[in-house]
Amino acid sequence: MNKHLAAALAVAATAVLATTGYLTHQYVTSPAAPREAIARHAPESAREVAGSADDVFHGTVVRHAGRRTIAEIPSELYEVRVGRVFKGGVSGTVTLTQPVGNPRLAVGGKYVFATASWHNESDEHAVLAKARPTPAADLGAPVRGVGGGSAPTVAEYWQDAVDRQIVAARG
Repeated sequence: MNKHLAAALAVAATAVLATTGYLTHQYVTSPAAPREAIARHAPESAREVAGSADDVFHGTVVRHAGRRTIAEIPSELYEVRVGRVFKGGVSGTVTLTQPVGNPRLAVGGKYVFATASWHNESDEHAVLAKARPTPAADLGAPVRGVGGGSAPTVAEYWQDAVDRQIVAARG
């Protein structure tokens, strides 16, 4: 074999090894995508929250039912007695989850919940990502900071949000 052919083969082998090594390094050392809940709605927009939710309802927290990790998310569990339903088919008492670290729900407290079903055998529901339950002791109370002259009631506000919900594009 002549010197030029041997040199060309050595250069080619070096290039293949260098490229393979570089690509392997990039694959092995690339950071994993962070695992977090992604909100497909603006949490400050009741219409977008309603559009992303399976269920929107007013309910009373019956009890704190403990903690559990669901889909790799440490969660607080609550039993909630469903009152008025604005969207969805929930009824009776449901188990609701919310990520650990969110403000705890008060036992006996009344809230408007926007939830998504876990679609599991326990029929659990999760508070939507970044959409905190809205304290609502009285559905007939006016919503502060909404409307010009006459503020809607809590019930009117959430019914309007459901009636005119905005469904975010899923991409």
